[in-house]
Amino acid sequence: MTTLHQPLTEPELLAALRTLNRSGLRGGGRAPHKPLLLLWLVDRFAASGNSETRYEEVAEPVGRLIAQYTAAVSTPDDERAALPFRLLEAGLWAATDAFSQPLPEQASHRRLLDLGARGRLRPAVEELLGDRRVLDRVRTLLLAEAIGSDTGSDSDPGTGTDTGSALEQSVRDALPPAEPRYRQETRRVRDSRFARAVLPLYGNACAVCGFSGRIGPAPVGVEAAHVHAHADGGPDVVQNGIALCALHHALFDQGVLGLTEHLTIMVSPHFTHTGDHRGPAVTALAGLPVRLPADPGHRLAPQYVAWHTEHVFRH
Repeated sequence: MTTLHQPLTEPELLAALRTLNRSGLRGGGRAPHKPLLLLWLVDRFAASGNSETRYEEVAEPVGRLIAQYTAAVSTPDDERAALPFRLLEAGLWAATDAFSQPLPEQASHRRLLDLGARGRLRPAVEELLGDRRVLDRVRTLLLAEAIGSDTGSDSDPGTGTDTGSALEQSVRDALPPAEPRYRQETRRVRDSRFARAVLPLYGNACAVCGFSGRIGPAPVGVEAAHVHAHADGGPDVVQNGIALCALHHALFDQGVLGLTEHLTIMVSPHFTHTGDHRGPAVTALAGLPVRLPADPGHRLAPQYVAWHTEHVFRH
């Protein structure tokens, strides 16, 4: 699955989880490495409200899960965890080194430790998992994927099969201690005043392309975007807001677009496109300045731009 450039829906998330790219095991069956890593990440998110993790935290517990629920192979447990950490689909997960640079394609367990590798589920995925109903569906699907990969069973782990229950308990045992809570119970409420404050500062027009749609007096297709993401604690202040059209907002949130410290546009080197003129138009944005509010006091603050560059932009 490639990086998602549009907001993620529940059906899209479930479809992506059902179609994870997984190498076959000797003797038949598909390796459950990615579903098991995802189970661990989803349960970590459910427990702490945050899926961000360092590879050194993942290696031992996830390697142990893979060893327990995979047909016997000679790969060491810690190397088994390195594989899904590096290769989990970019539309679901972002993994970098300690300096937010992409990981080498063939990085081993030791290399990931040396690089200080870290990863996090995409903000769009975390947003969906903040709904307990979606989180439960995702867990049920991943349990089925993990068990089916090893046993070939079509049984639903959500119905309390012995294997499913044992795997659930194994995942819980592999998690670091945390007070259980769900994002839907603690998620910050968006302040509707944020959009009303930000959009007029940009003339109700996209700061990237200048699009300014209206239906009567009301702006349409232009949105107030948080630079330091709202879901990750970004404040509802105008210095953390920028007006973007729906397309450029989606590309900004998915790390295709970013901003330099001088507030010129960066385009991810991982961005590809096919079809009409809109793909080349995105690439051509690189190096252009964004439109800014007239009052310097209302312009983007450096700390929020730096956060987006470090945590979201796809270098």
